[in-house]
Amino acid sequence: MKPSSLKKAIWAALLTAAFVTATGCGDDSSSIADTAPQNNAEVSVQDTPGGDNHTANEDTSSEENSYTYAVNEDGTITITGYHGKESELNIPATIDGYVVSAIGDHAFEANWDLIQVTLPNGLAWIGESAFMDCGMLASVSIPETVSTVRRAAFASCSSLTNVTLPEATSVVMEEAFTGCGSLVTLTVTNPALEYDRWGIVEGAEPMHVTIVCPSGSAIETWANANGISTQTLE
Repeated sequence: MKPSSLKKAIWAALLTAAFVTATGCGDDSSSIADTAPQNNAEVSVQDTPGGDNHTANEDTSSEENSYTYAVNEDGTITITGYHGKESELNIPATIDGYVVSAIGDHAFEANWDLIQVTLPNGLAWIGESAFMDCGMLASVSIPETVSTVRRAAFASCSSLTNVTLPEATSVVMEEAFTGCGSLVTLTVTNPALEYDRWGIVEGAEPMHVTIVCPSGSAIETWANANGISTQTLE
């Protein structure tokens, strides 16, 4: 083959390769665009009493009570937020005709307006970090119906002085009272409720708190073994 013919053949091969490469890139871009994930509307999921996940409707705002909430599958609601400014808050047992069965995770977190909170009868569930960092909260009234207090529910409530856990409370998760340096009395009514890293012992030193509990209860045995004072619940 003559040199001029060889050059022409090489150039033709290069042009063909460039065209094929460009066409291939265009096809790949189209394919990627067609398979890109689509944005879907999110649905709120709440951990409701009983420990199972239940699909709930998206948060609904109640202007009258300054609460947001999600409706659970059983027709009750979980409070997911509070936007009022009350310092002494009496949370209602029903909102917009729905029974309040749970306080959701982080629902009241870092609310420094709160000094006193009364939780409603019928409530069964206090969520993770529900009142965490409520630094002015000095008093909380927990009803007889509460069965579960989740992780760090009252962590860093540094003004909290007295807490009573009712007999129905069978689960209190870790760090529930971590950072509650002002806690003087913790009443544990359920004789079977066992301590599970609640934050009463932080590091090497236990908190200066007295645990009021039934004689022979699980928490009394734990407290005696860890140098924490106890008082028999009458």
